[in-house]
Amino acid sequence: MTNLGQPNRIIMATKTANTDTLTQTIQGLGYASLVDFAREQARSILLQKIAYNQGRIDFFEQKYGLTFTQFCEQFEQIKSHSTLEKEDDSLIWETSIDVLHAYQNDVLSLNQ
Repeated sequence: MTNLGQPNRIIMATKTANTDTLTQTIQGLGYASLVDFAREQARSILLQKIAYNQGRIDFFEQKYGLTFTQFCEQFEQIKSHSTLEKEDDSLIWETSIDVLHAYQNDVLSLNQ
């Protein structure tokens, strides 16, 4: 008769060994715990995404010489770009602002 519980114990032992190795590696890098490491990695990724979206916002502010609010207020008066181009830019610009704010809030949450 075969012991069906034996394979599960082997898998659990392997997972524990892998987790121990990971924990030791992370602590060797100077982090107190896996959670601290994960928090720092998440923060780093969020900051990269913030920089990317800020770059997109800066591009449109330079392109039109306006903030997004000013752009919306003066949309019809802007004749140097087609309506289709302005609409496309508006969608990307507004999304970039919304995403930027969401990522900024995520970073603040990580700091708490």
